[in-house]
Amino acid sequence: MGLLEDLKNEANFPSARRALCSVCSLLKELPKAEATLLQERFENKLISHIALAHVLKDNGYAISDSVIGRHRRRVCAGVPRG
Repeated sequence: MGLLEDLKNEANFPSARRALCSVCSLLKELPKAEATLLQERFENKLISHIALAHVLKDNGYAISDSVIGRHRRRVCAGVPRG
């Protein structure tokens, strides 16, 4: 194969397939009422990343404040690029 074909073949770039971030995964697996309320809290900029991380940790979800920050800025792995 030539360079063009190799570059077009996504199988050559396994890291290009990104898994969902921890927050996106959690939002998909929570019951709808909890996911909706959690998403509202993420959108509330008066609530700190650290406070959200503590609430999640206290309820058995180990998600760091930095992951929450990336999710809130929409630069996490669950947000399509382009």
